[in-house]
Amino acid sequence: MRGSLLLLSALLLLESTVEMKEYQLGQPETNKIIDKAIKAANERHGKTKHLDFDSILSSNYDKRMLNVLLKPTTCDKTEPFVHRKECKIRNATPQVSCIECRGEITCFLLKEQEKIKQNVSNCLNPPKRSHIAGGVNLLAQTAEDEQQTGCLGCI
Repeated sequence: MRGSLLLLSALLLLESTVEMKEYQLGQPETNKIIDKAIKAANERHGKTKHLDFDSILSSNYDKRMLNVLLKPTTCDKTEPFVHRKECKIRNATPQVSCIECRGEITCFLLKEQEKIKQNVSNCLNPPKRSHIAGGVNLLAQTAEDEQQTGCLGCI
């Protein structure tokens, strides 16, 4: 009895780790990002086979960064480019890494490791911005195409 309980616990643990690779990660926002990555990767790198979600390579939800791996499948490339459960993932080329950083998606072939690392690094540690002369400031606020000047307390 004790052995079968231990076996059942091990199977449940194994099943929960397998589910982390599955598309439905339980977070609708993550699935939206994955859908955007599938569309971008298929448009740019998809040849004859459909590229689909394989796994999350890295993430930083505080800095709004998600890096996903997409691989070719057994299915032919067809529109719309969405996750297709019926397609089996293959370990063939092209394999694509898509990085979503603050709403922007960029996709690179997995063999372009330097570009991927640079993009992830720029997302996690954005360059400091200095003041741009003539740029927007608090003293020149716009409201529906009408410029207002003066201090915020004076308006």
